[in-house]
Amino acid sequence: MFIADLLVAALSTLIIVWIVSIAFGTKGPWGSLLWLFMVVCLFAWACGIWIMPFGPHWLGIPWFPIIFMGFLIAMLLVASSPRTSRKRLGLKEQEFVDANAAIDVFVWILMVCLLIFGIAHYVLDLKLH
Repeated sequence: MFIADLLVAALSTLIIVWIVSIAFGTKGPWGSLLWLFMVVCLFAWACGIWIMPFGPHWLGIPWFPIIFMGFLIAMLLVASSPRTSRKRLGLKEQEFVDANAAIDVFVWILMVCLLIFGIAHYVLDLKLH
């Protein structure tokens, strides 16, 4: 189930990120589609497996919660991403670099926490059965 859930999350996230990047003309808050893909994929996977399964199943995997969470997170991230230059008025270059470093640390912590939540689902599922 682990690989199948992750595969569904990755494939659906790939499509969602592609559509969102074309529709809104942005690469996400970090300026790279790879980072947007990684964060949305981990959110879709971790949140999708913890939500009670509903909707149609594909090979025993409820894919609707995974796609729903991926779409929701992608929309939230795109809404928070800049449409023009990332420089803000009134900030010196050094302050801008420090703000980006803080965001990068937050993204790594977020991705590690999402991995822990996702793996915890499978560990707890094994202990219950």
